[in-house]
Amino acid sequence: MASVAPRPRPTVRSALARMLRIACPACGRGPLYDSYFVRAERCSHCRWKYEREDGFWVGGSEVHMFASYGVSVVVFLPLVMIAGTSPGIIATVILGHVALSLVVFRYSRSIFVGLDYLLDPERAPRDDDDRRESCEPGRPRPPSRGASRHRRRLRSERQRA
Repeated sequence: MASVAPRPRPTVRSALARMLRIACPACGRGPLYDSYFVRAERCSHCRWKYEREDGFWVGGSEVHMFASYGVSVVVFLPLVMIAGTSPGIIATVILGHVALSLVVFRYSRSIFVGLDYLLDPERAPRDDDDRRESCEPGRPRPPSRGASRHRRRLRSERQRA
């Protein structure tokens, strides 16, 4: 793995701005998502790997659950208490919760990865993980270990056939 100088720890203000823009917590330039529901594996600008370990995004799901259910209880519970439990009100509450969940989804993951980076920006990667590739211009990126394993497996299958 290439040696890269550690980045300065972001200020809380810049970290919050990056979270709200749903941008890379390390550089603030690359998007956290490739499309609305598809997370990017790495930042397109600085190559920071977003997922630190297997199961990393469970924390983002917890943030999403607390945010969407918390807001739903605060907003929709008084509505049900005031307006009653007619089928129209219940349908409004369910549709409102689904819409809120879709809006909060991307921000909750962004908040989670942003807080994680803010609290521990340079945590050492596992030995088998190239967590951060070189950002220096002109330096080649290290080959993907998964791709080379896949190529070796395909070669051995072809030789057996």
